[in-house]
Amino acid sequence: MFIKRADQLEPEIVHDTGAVYWIVPEGSMREETEGSSFFDFVSEFTVQPGAQLQPHYHDTFEFYYILSGRAVMQIEDEASHVQRGDLVKIPRNARHTIWPTGDEEIRALCFSTSFQAPGERFVPCELPRVEPAAEPTRP
Repeated sequence: MFIKRADQLEPEIVHDTGAVYWIVPEGSMREETEGSSFFDFVSEFTVQPGAQLQPHYHDTFEFYYILSGRAVMQIEDEASHVQRGDLVKIPRNARHTIWPTGDEEIRALCFSTSFQAPGERFVPCELPRVEPAAEPTRP
């Protein structure tokens, strides 16, 4: 049985500002799951108020599940407000970033299916910031 807690792990700073807690480390399941793709990782990450996750892309399908806080999620030239309970699917090779809104950190669960070669991670990139439409009223 596999049981692991993010709050018992030391974070790695990734994308300049994200504190990443590798629950299932990158690439650790490659051999067990590899076919045309493989299950890459599960992590929990935080981004502090006033910071932005470094824009980047990678050859993966990546998902962010928002655990707490409110943020703006930008994928390519589309931006949207996200909050606790939202699941965001990030397409393969799509440039993306996220930044908290307000004075609370954003905390999210991240998991990925990868098509990358061994040793490949992410590619930092330019991504002009797009401001989303007004935040919708949600519970």
